Amino acid sequence: MKLKTIWPVMGIAALSLLLSAPPARAQVGSTAFNPATAANFAHTDWFPHIFSPYTAPFIPEPKMSNSELLHSLIINGRLKLSLSDAIALALQNNLQIDVARYSLAYAQTDILRTKAGGTTRGINPALFGSVTAFGVTSTATAAAGTGNAGGIAGGGGATNIGSIPCCDPFAGVSFGWDHNSSPLNTIAVTGVPVVSTQTSSLTTFFGKGFLTGTSIVAAVSGFRQSTTSLGTLFNPEVPARFEIGFNQPLLSGFGYRANAKYIRIAQNDVHEANSTFRQTVMSVVAQVADDYYQLLYYRQNVRVAQQALAYDEHLLADDQKQVQIGTMAPLEVVQAESQVATDQQNLIVAETNYLQQQEVLKTELSKRVDPDLAAAHIEAMTPFPSPQIVNIPPLQVGLQEAQKYRPEIEQAEINIRNQDITIQQTRNALLPAFNVFGTYAPTALSGNRLLRSSTGKVIGIAPGGLGPSLTQLLHAAYPDYSFGVTLQIPIRNRTAQADMATALLQQRQLHEQLQETRDQVAQDVRTAEIAVTQARAQINAAQKAVRLALLTLQDERKKLELGESTTLNVILTEEQYDTALGNQAQAYDNYAKAVVQLAQATGTTLRWFHIQLSQAKSGQISGVPNIPGAPSQP
Repeated sequence: MKLKTIWPVMGIAALSLLLSAPPARAQVGSTAFNPATAANFAHTDWFPHIFSPYTAPFIPEPKMSNSELLHSLIINGRLKLSLSDAIALALQNNLQIDVARYSLAYAQTDILRTKAGGTTRGINPALFGSVTAFGVTSTATAAAGTGNAGGIAGGGGATNIGSIPCCDPFAGVSFGWDHNSSPLNTIAVTGVPVVSTQTSSLTTFFGKGFLTGTSIVAAVSGFRQSTTSLGTLFNPEVPARFEIGFNQPLLSGFGYRANAKYIRIAQNDVHEANSTFRQTVMSVVAQVADDYYQLLYYRQNVRVAQQALAYDEHLLADDQKQVQIGTMAPLEVVQAESQVATDQQNLIVAETNYLQQQEVLKTELSKRVDPDLAAAHIEAMTPFPSPQIVNIPPLQVGLQEAQKYRPEIEQAEINIRNQDITIQQTRNALLPAFNVFGTYAPTALSGNRLLRSSTGKVIGIAPGGLGPSLTQLLHAAYPDYSFGVTLQIPIRNRTAQADMATALLQQRQLHEQLQETRDQVAQDVRTAEIAVTQARAQINAAQKAVRLALLTLQDERKKLELGESTTLNVILTEEQYDTALGNQAQAYDNYAKAVVQLAQATGTTLRWFHIQLSQAKSGQISGVPNIPGAPSQP
């Protein structure tokens, strides 16, 4: 079969195969896209779905509705919320955690990208930007050129195909057609004054680079050319050429360390993404706990303000009665009225603070504050933790835990490991370039051969074409072997020296930053331990102050009933009691926040609240976290 009839058949077959391929995957996982659990969405297997690598993966829109747990907790316009429920809702709905989950997926795309030979983009790639990966366009063009018509003429010298970046293979097909008519000023060579040629050419090539630095390129090319010239041996002629070559660096560019830099960094990025995600979860959980305790504090302020207003209103009513019967001066009523007005103002301030804090929690525990949630009133069900129940680790234990679990230390160590990888690659680049390469490129020539008599007259045609040309290639009828080495020694090598010095300076700097981070972490633990100790003492002092203020108030009330005190004295004593109650609530709030601060400082927030990182990644909470130090009933 002639070459010009084979090409259309090959094209139709290839088109049929493409059209028969199933479409790319529609989605991975559940309808609600979770980037942390859908890290394998970039499915790029080429066979048998040959369209798959060339279609964009389907990424569902993020689910912006709140979890069922949130809806189930709203009953009759009230959100009965324990601290455990609040943390569970944060893991399910908090948008800061949702956004942080994307870094886990970004790390997986970097793995995919670097395994193909690309550079890393990091776990927080810039929006609307792009990073140019190692390209193969020029390599493919060079590979195509190895099988062009000029190369078929053959000849001489070793051909270095150059270095091809790792690691995805590439393949291509080049087809061309040309018709040319050339007027001549002689007929001595061609036998005719005008020569017309019609040429169809086809080149196919394949190449791949490896992590060892090895490059391989193979190409098959040929063309069919018919001419009106009378002096040709074959008309039409069908030359063919097959070429396979390799290139192997032996110094600079050799080996896994020189070529797998970005793959190794991408693998470390997966650990960094987990660390930064854990850090985000720790921060959000600590913030939710702090805001929950702040809500308890504001609620206690409301109760104190309500109690103060109720008593002062009762005191005002008693004073008014006594003024009416003449046993008390009218000034006492004025003082009581003034105190009632002050209490009403204090109550409004306490209630608005309480409502504002509820809005803060609603935002943290939901993807959006829908009408049902906006209208709901939060009832905090978990009290402040008791100092007698909470077990605080000793300082030395806390310091050891912080050095082991703090995400900042882990991330600093990952940066050092990445820099070590960079140093290994940069050290290899210091070496001279010494490459060995070789090619094997047999050629063939066939076609319809014109049989001539002794006088030069055409007496017949010996048929030929693609078949004989391919046979000649297989039998290496016209072989071409080449081998060579290249050595390039950069004089002074200043660029590589500067790069190496920069890499080493950065490594030293990262070690300094790691020690700085360790020192800061240790300081955080000591500060948190001191805060817990102070808060415990503050609670003890506040409890005694409340007891003293209550006894004083009760005594002053009895004196007022006996006529031995005044309304003003009772009001002042009551203010002292209210202040003591507020200080006690503040002491408990400070203690609860100090415990949360200590968990953050030691990096044990998730363990303290019994949170599994896998559940935080998926957002699927099998059971509400158990909060230590909090009684089961408020």
